[in-house]
Amino acid sequence: MKTNPMQHQKKALVAMEGKRNFALLAEQGTGKTWITIADTERAFLANKINALMVIAPNGVHTNWVRREIPTHISVPVLMYVWRGKPTSKKAIAELRNFMEKKFPDGREPLRVFAINVEATNSPGGYNAAEEFVQSFRCIGVVDESTRIKNPNAKRTQKVIALGRFCVARRILTGTPMPKAPTDLYSQYDFLKEGILGTYSYRAFVVQYAVLHDKDSPQMQALMRKVGGKGAHAQLVQEDDAGNPMWRNLDQLRDLIAPHSFRVRKADCLDLPPKVYKAIYFEMTSKQRAVYDKLKEDYHYEHDGDDLSFEAIATRTKLKQVTSGFINIYGEPQLMGPEDNPRMAALKELFDIVDGQIIIWAMFAEEIRQIMEALSDAGISAVAYYGATSREDREQAIDDFQAGKITAFVGHAAAAGIGITLTAAETAVYYSCSHDNELRKQSEDRNHRIGTKGTVTYYDLVAEDSIDEEIIRSLAAKTAVADYVIDSK
Repeated sequence: MKTNPMQHQKKALVAMEGKRNFALLAEQGTGKTWITIADTERAFLANKINALMVIAPNGVHTNWVRREIPTHISVPVLMYVWRGKPTSKKAIAELRNFMEKKFPDGREPLRVFAINVEATNSPGGYNAAEEFVQSFRCIGVVDESTRIKNPNAKRTQKVIALGRFCVARRILTGTPMPKAPTDLYSQYDFLKEGILGTYSYRAFVVQYAVLHDKDSPQMQALMRKVGGKGAHAQLVQEDDAGNPMWRNLDQLRDLIAPHSFRVRKADCLDLPPKVYKAIYFEMTSKQRAVYDKLKEDYHYEHDGDDLSFEAIATRTKLKQVTSGFINIYGEPQLMGPEDNPRMAALKELFDIVDGQIIIWAMFAEEIRQIMEALSDAGISAVAYYGATSREDREQAIDDFQAGKITAFVGHAAAAGIGITLTAAETAVYYSCSHDNELRKQSEDRNHRIGTKGTVTYYDLVAEDSIDEEIIRSLAAKTAVADYVIDSK
């Protein structure tokens, strides 16, 4: 590996060594991607595998290929991201060309195939993944494996079927039980059929849930509701507080222990103070057409090293287009609710991130849309931007720090300086400007005295867009500052 492990990562690699089936139950920000890459490299060098399939939420799968693997792995590697565009037939042809490709010196590389978990549910995506895993000795990885916790979901069944073709399997998640112990069954079924002592989800539920008898009033009410079609329904009993009742959890814990490694942020004393993750997404064809037209105008208006007022305005509009709208005469014109993959990427994070969260955005329209999405998801939130009154701003900070509010949605120019938001260990940059000072200042709202754990920063990045230019620009500015100020 090009990079060195932390102590808990070394322990995880020891625990995983020689295991064909393993669950890495590592909280966000503890470096489970690094551990998995190191484990894969080790297996490749031992000639146990020659390929890696990564199944992950949309944008996360791209990040493996764009950032994580190139940054860390030291063996020769060739990578491919399944897109299924412009046609699945063409994409299959590109995949087969990738599968046959070699390094110029004849070396056989580690081949990496990354696919969005939702794409496995399409014929093209599934067939491509199946062809890949059948062609190589493959280690199959499901990142954020709670996406396959529902055994009745088609994507779960597809992913498990793909796993059966792999010589080794890994699941990665920091929250393996987001709702109930029964969430574990399908995730571990991906690892190996029967690994938790049963081959039946119904039997698993019987083993660990306290169920209503078929003659109970609750079951009878359910039967009436579904018109007698629920003969095989299972209904978990609730206690006096309305909480589902479970049993035999010590047994379940003992069953998963040999196949799992657990690490929490609180356990990692040597974690770096900040962790950065990029979530990539593709613009829609409509967005791309508008974006490319605006980009042509931008290049036309670019004059040497200076930007005209019109060019700056065009760059602002480029950013807006990547978020599914464009301001015309000061009024946002939406491209349609279906044309906002940036928002879809944010909603994916709602299921991944635990605890309180800060979401930074550049535009008032973005903040409006984010607040609406949080409300729809049942997540309490406050907004802090130019239109927020002084009194409401103070109340927003107090409520967030007191834990009364889950999400803080802010504009970096308004809320990025001089306030403390240490209640959150996660910050999301829904959008970000070129202003490095605003970026650093906003990052430090929850990375300061009072911060108790590692802070993770997510950037939502539209592929092949101004977003990537901004990321590169901020990195370059930081490098210069580090050299001048810190002699790094």
